[in-house]
Amino acid sequence: MPLAAHRSAQTLREQFDRGFALALAPPVGGSLNVLIIRIGSERFAVALPDIQGLYVDRTILALPSPMPELLGVANFRGQIVPVYQLASLIGKTGAAAPRWMVLVQERAPLAFAFDAFEAHLCAGARQLLAGSERAVAEQAFDAVHTENGVVPLLPVRTLAGQIAERTAGPGPGGGHG
Repeated sequence: MPLAAHRSAQTLREQFDRGFALALAPPVGGSLNVLIIRIGSERFAVALPDIQGLYVDRTILALPSPMPELLGVANFRGQIVPVYQLASLIGKTGAAAPRWMVLVQERAPLAFAFDAFEAHLCAGARQLLAGSERAVAEQAFDAVHTENGVVPLLPVRTLAGQIAERTAGPGPGGGHG
């Protein structure tokens, strides 16, 4: 490989690596970064501020549970986290073994599994749809308008809160499952 081509490849590699080392720029005022995901044939949006990460093909260790939505547990950076099937939580039908997961960091971390990741979108203020004036004032939105139509925004933190309530045991701290 000629020296100039080697330097060019090295420069590209360094720029690529540096891109991951830099913090993501916050979205422009009035916008929201979202992931567009799919559950069955339906598309949904997940707000990036509600999650810690996006993962694919993680091994899930199945556990017996009275909660049918609990698929089992998975390892995220050395931490064992319960994984819930997002389709079941929102009353939809999804794949029996969803490939994708988002890690949600609440009081106790948990993950939501779903069928497919489609895209990342920085939705501008005009793309964010709210069902009420209260929602706009609290910056809580119900949907995102994309070039392929309106996509419902999943209430990830609300779903995590509902799971926490359902799994809280009578003892201190409660538990998952």
